[in-house]
Amino acid sequence: MNSQSQLTVDVIAKVAEGKISILNASKLLNKSSRTIERYLRRYKKDGIRFVIHGNTGKTPTNKIPDSLKRQVQSLIKDKYYYFNLLHVIDILRVREGIQVKRETLRSWAHAIHHVKRAKHRRSKVRRRRERMESSGLMLQMDGCPHLWYGDKKSCLICDQ
Repeated sequence: MNSQSQLTVDVIAKVAEGKISILNASKLLNKSSRTIERYLRRYKKDGIRFVIHGNTGKTPTNKIPDSLKRQVQSLIKDKYYYFNLLHVIDILRVREGIQVKRETLRSWAHAIHHVKRAKHRRSKVRRRRERMESSGLMLQMDGCPHLWYGDKKSCLICDQ
């Protein structure tokens, strides 16, 4: 029992003895007066065990069996070692008939140290053009061959 649970038991016991009012208990525990009344009823019925949650110690109803976990982990280690996790999910569903959620499979794979890291790609190298001293000073040149002087094509370079 942690300190908050111990405080709750102490305050509710004092409310049951009549030493503290329900309003003061609700302020001490930062709960509503309705919650304090529910605690009081459960205290009178169960004693100090009222503070322990009813599902404590029970296995969840949606827990996946350990045998299935071990089976999937052995399949990953032996058969599907080179596949990434999303591909493994599809293959398990199609070939093995096993349906497992992505996060569950990821945690199982991490447990057996089957981790595929994303490949680091080199970033493209870009060279920055140095700024001109003043705006509007960038010079553009055009050198297109045209019939400037009679029948002969010539390339005239001019600035624009």
